[in-house]
Amino acid sequence: MVKTEVKKISSSKQELKVTLPKDELDAIREEEAKKFRKEAQIPGFRKGKAPLTMVKRRFAGIIESYALERAVEKSLFEATQQEKIDFIGTPEAKSVDFDEEGNLISTIEVETLPEIELKKYKGIKLVRDKYVITDKLVDENIQQLLKERAEVTAVDGPVEEGHRITVDMQELDETGVPIVGRKYNDVTIKIGEGLFDKEIEKQLIGAKKGETKRVEKVYPDDFPQKDYAGKKEVYEMTVKEIMEEKIPELTDEFVQELGDESLKTVDDLKKRIRENLERQYEDESKKRLEDDLIQTLLAENPFEIPQTLIDNYLEHMVRSAMQRNPQIKEEDARRAYEPNAETMVKWFYLTKAIAEKENIQVSDEEVENFLKEFVKDEEQRKQMMANTHQVQHMKDDLFYDKIVKFLLENAEIEENEIVLD
Repeated sequence: MVKTEVKKISSSKQELKVTLPKDELDAIREEEAKKFRKEAQIPGFRKGKAPLTMVKRRFAGIIESYALERAVEKSLFEATQQEKIDFIGTPEAKSVDFDEEGNLISTIEVETLPEIELKKYKGIKLVRDKYVITDKLVDENIQQLLKERAEVTAVDGPVEEGHRITVDMQELDETGVPIVGRKYNDVTIKIGEGLFDKEIEKQLIGAKKGETKRVEKVYPDDFPQKDYAGKKEVYEMTVKEIMEEKIPELTDEFVQELGDESLKTVDDLKKRIRENLERQYEDESKKRLEDDLIQTLLAENPFEIPQTLIDNYLEHMVRSAMQRNPQIKEEDARRAYEPNAETMVKWFYLTKAIAEKENIQVSDEEVENFLKEFVKDEEQRKQMMANTHQVQHMKDDLFYDKIVKFLLENAEIEENEIVLD
């Protein structure tokens, strides 16, 4: 039987100093020597028939290596059983040595599930954004809808404000010579919109299709990017296409042509857009509030998390993403999930600890009641309830909603009104 000394390194790491008696170590050595003998080939003897003493002498180093590996494994197993330690990942043997009596002394570092000391999870202060949807924002969305359905036609005349043009542009140096690598083809510009460059857009007014025009862009001396401050850029721009957008008039007829039978009038459309905006910003507010809840609670209840758990979570998320979308590259999926991996693992174990203290659970009955709201066919519900994996997935979702609801109900939430106009 091993003797174990346990030293706590952190909330998720422990160091075990395990002593394996010499007689048990010798028994392992003997077993390993006998196993090695079966495969040993020594000149003058058939395979596996050489004397055991000769095998031990000739292959002492290899046998001892195998024996020590098994002995450390045995030490770890018995020590964690005796001390009731559930370790995760692969333990690290920091040192292996012998005492004066020949007993094996193994120092092994193990990672364990985090020990969480709940400090504060009630009465935390949060801010909930409350968005006010104005008529102006609704009108802007309607105007965008009208623009998306604009009729685009070619124009024979010169460029005017409001025209959408396609140009090839070549940057020139101070002497008017084209700069290699600074030519850009098929650039689309909406004149007067200002998204490309207000100065250049103004200079293009009056140009005709096929015409090449020289334009200049002068940066002010106080321009934020110092490399450009006070400098001038010169381009030759050839107009390849001039298009005019005819934006439709907002009428009941236009609304009916959108293809949604529930929309008959302009007022119907405005109401729908307002509802969509309210839902969109409500979702955004909820997401931001939950993010603040997570960050605040993790700050109020700090604890360490084993790297193994973070790595396992990240690997699971990457594999799941690749299964859902075979086109996604592994490095892209990893890049997407890696920044928040530690936070999400910590949040999982923190909510688990809070749920245990507050006795927050999700029963099969709650899952059934949830299904009744969305699945009307009784036979289909029975089939879903018989699928343990599917039931657990629904329990996880319901648990998350339940724990977040509990935490928000016990938080001090201040409303922050934001008028969107």
